[in-house]
Amino acid sequence: MTKPPPTANLYKVLRVEETASQVEIKTAYRTLAKLYHPDAATSDSDARNFIEIHKAYATLSDPSARARYDLSIAGPRRFSYSSAAASDFVVGRTRRWETDQCW
Repeated sequence: MTKPPPTANLYKVLRVEETASQVEIKTAYRTLAKLYHPDAATSDSDARNFIEIHKAYATLSDPSARARYDLSIAGPRRFSYSSAAASDFVVGRTRRWETDQCW
C-alpha cells in the first residue's frame, strides 16, 4: 500500500505569506480562480489546479480551520520552564512557615 503524496502548503497554493490577512487571502483566491477556473480560464488548464486552490481557500478563509491548519504545520515545539518556576525545585532550599501558609 503506497502513501498518498503530501499535500502542498496551502499558503503556497494561494501564493500568500503565512501572515496574510483575510482580505489578502480572498484577493489571491479570486485572482487565481480567474486564471484556473475551467469555465473562465483562457488557457487549457484542467480542473485539478482550481480544486487545489478552492480547497486552500476553504481552509484559510475559515478562522478556526486556519488555526487548526497552522498548528498542524507548526511541528513540535519545545517548552521551556521559567527560572522562577524551576527555582522551587532546587535541592537544599529551605522553606519557611510563612511561605507555606494559604492566607
